[in-house]
Amino acid sequence: VMSNKETRTHYRTDDKRHIYSEILARNGGGNRLKHGVSKAVALACECPRRIVQRVWQQAKNGGGITGVKNNRKLKSGRKKINLNIDALEAIPPGERTTLEQVAGHLNLSTTTVWRRLKMKEIRRITSELKPALTDANQRARLEYALMHLEPCSITSLGGINPTFRADMDVVHIDEKWFYRTRKTQNMYLSHREEAPHRECKNKSHIPKIMFLSAMARPRYDAQGNCVFDGKIGVWAYTEWVQAKKRSQNRLRGSWELKPADTVDREKSREYLVKYVLPAIKEKWPESDRWNTIYVQQDNAKTHIKPDDPLFFCRKLLGVVGILG
Repeated sequence: VMSNKETRTHYRTDDKRHIYSEILARNGGGNRLKHGVSKAVALACECPRRIVQRVWQQAKNGGGITGVKNNRKLKSGRKKINLNIDALEAIPPGERTTLEQVAGHLNLSTTTVWRRLKMKEIRRITSELKPALTDANQRARLEYALMHLEPCSITSLGGINPTFRADMDVVHIDEKWFYRTRKTQNMYLSHREEAPHRECKNKSHIPKIMFLSAMARPRYDAQGNCVFDGKIGVWAYTEWVQAKKRSQNRLRGSWELKPADTVDREKSREYLVKYVLPAIKEKWPESDRWNTIYVQQDNAKTHIKPDDPLFFCRKLLGVVGILG
């Protein structure tokens, strides 16, 4: 059984003299405390009865209220452990990422360093990696930003804040890997339901499927109603293959749908022509149907080039371009 050790309360001189004045007000005259006075003063001053009796004894021995005082010395108690800021700055930045590392280099306890952190003698920051951009990279970024400005605001960069285009004619595409299932999954069931049985051949090798998604900016009418949510579609990179071996689930040579083994430039071009372009033609708003529409893609190596000839031969809208 662990016992909680109570910390001792040190009363200031003003607090003790206030207690003594309460004793005099309730006790009246005499050299002895009357019955019930110490209890009443302890309740009024919110202190133990022993403190009241000790204050009364100090006043008797010291000749009145002048004898009631705090006898602690000016520099009593445990001394504060100073943290050497110069020694902290001398530690390499990569070796002071935790409080334990800082405490080890400064030969202090972790609690002492933590207290100095709470007292704001030191500070904690989050250091982020910054891209190492060359002059060509910075120039390309600037050109990309200028390309998305309104033409009327490009000539007034000196005095007026530039205005960016709404990009209502851009369709963004991107790929994302998803596992077919999770190793552990939280579910909320009633007490009458049984937990579903989930199984897999190997929990360490759960199959993954890559999805291609395309979306644009949504449109709203004058009343704030959404007339186009911007969702073009999501497609899985899958392919039909023939089973090479016979199993209890299917015969040898049966066709089955499986995730694509590789997603290369040919596969990206196929999905753009076969799925993305028809979906844009079907879902694009009628008011902007014959404007120039750009497909924005990132810099993945499997993406087609902006001047891909097959893509432009199979485009299904008035004008469709590739960005990125």
